[in-house]
Amino acid sequence: MVLGVLTFFALDLLALRGSDLALDLLVFLSGMLAGLAAARLATYPVRKMAGDSGILRTVGLFAGLAAVFVIIFGGTALAGIPPYPTAEGGNVGNMIYGLALGFLVGVPGGLAPPDAAPHPPDSSIKVVVVILTTVIGLFGLLFMLFLLLEYALVPLIRALAG
Repeated sequence: MVLGVLTFFALDLLALRGSDLALDLLVFLSGMLAGLAAARLATYPVRKMAGDSGILRTVGLFAGLAAVFVIIFGGTALAGIPPYPTAEGGNVGNMIYGLALGFLVGVPGGLAPPDAAPHPPDSSIKVVVVILTTVIGLFGLLFMLFLLLEYALVPLIRALAG
């Protein structure tokens, strides 16, 4: 939790100093957090109704994937921007993609039975190291994916379309 708050704080400071990339990442991560919270709230009544059904996590995965496409194509159609990430979409496109990714993560986790929740980790240093390296690795992969889409694939798509 501390690492997440520090990430938002660092991106906020960089955005205030004029970094466009930090602003884009801040908007994307804010959308992801909002999508995760909305997905958890939307799936809460279903989880309470279904009880201990183990099939809900699988159904949630497919529902999360469907929500991603609905959010991306519906949101970009409403905003009047292309459904693939471009500089033309700006902050609205970043927010839509973050929201979609938050739903993809939040729906399956929100439909998991209560007993399938992860148990609190041991207090050993190995668990802390694994958690930190996983978070840093996932953030790095997300950052590299963002750079790949924005600076490699978008110019290629524009060159082929033009």
